Amino acid sequence: MPDDFGTRDPGRVWQLLIRLCHKPNGPLSSRMLAPIVRKAIGKRSSILPVDVCVDGMKLRCQFIDNYSEKKFVFTPWRYDRQERKYLSRALENGGVFIDIGANVGFYTLTAIKAMAGQKGRVIAFEPNPEIFARLKFNLRASMADLENQPEVTVLNIGVADRETTFTLNLDRSNLGASSIVSSNRSNPKNFTANRETVEIGCRPLMDVLQELSIETIDALKIDIEGAEDIALMPFFEQASDSLLPGMLFVENSAHLWRQDLFGLIEKRGYNHLFQNRENTVFSLR
Repeated sequence: MPDDFGTRDPGRVWQLLIRLCHKPNGPLSSRMLAPIVRKAIGKRSSILPVDVCVDGMKLRCQFIDNYSEKKFVFTPWRYDRQERKYLSRALENGGVFIDIGANVGFYTLTAIKAMAGQKGRVIAFEPNPEIFARLKFNLRASMADLENQPEVTVLNIGVADRETTFTLNLDRSNLGASSIVSSNRSNPKNFTANRETVEIGCRPLMDVLQELSIETIDALKIDIEGAEDIALMPFFEQASDSLLPGMLFVENSAHLWRQDLFGLIEKRGYNHLFQNRENTVFSLR
């Protein structure tokens, strides 16, 4: 995606329809319009991807192969709205945010926006090569005009319990649901048959944090489709109290885990703030 943001303008009519849909507090008519517009633009492959602005973020969206893009642009009142509010509050005075499974950057960009004018740092992990390219484009477009930006490090690797190479099972209908495990949250049965795969590098979170001289973490979000226990169990077993994130946002994939990640999180001193269909949020006591 070498061209600049704005060169994939879908046209005035589509821009108007998208704006009507993505208003967080829009009228009922806007919400009813959302699925109609989403399906209609998805069928117009000739104009995809398209450049859109949502909540101060400049995004290039393909829509047809990433459910997160569709949810955020057309139904932002459903897409992790409460979680992103808590994240913004946690980072309003600056801080450090770790985004494991950054997808195309909605949490990372929320953190960057929240820390505007403050001293901050963001570390985003995204191992899927196609999604990683979209993430970099969205960051570059959204940060182009920002002053006093936080320091952002984007890593094209995954997080796991050891440094190794894993096979990432690609879900072509929803690239954001690709996973190193044989099933994911949206497809609890084995979904690797007849699927594409790509080899990705993975490293322990603790090793990366030490290399980057990260000594405190204000918030951490993880969404890696059923491999959250593989990534975070070693961290919570080894991390000092001073390194524990102030807030945690964890995708609800416990039915796919082999280890009791939530139990260890609570053992390390976290309060359960809330849980919805998608995520569980904790705060450090």
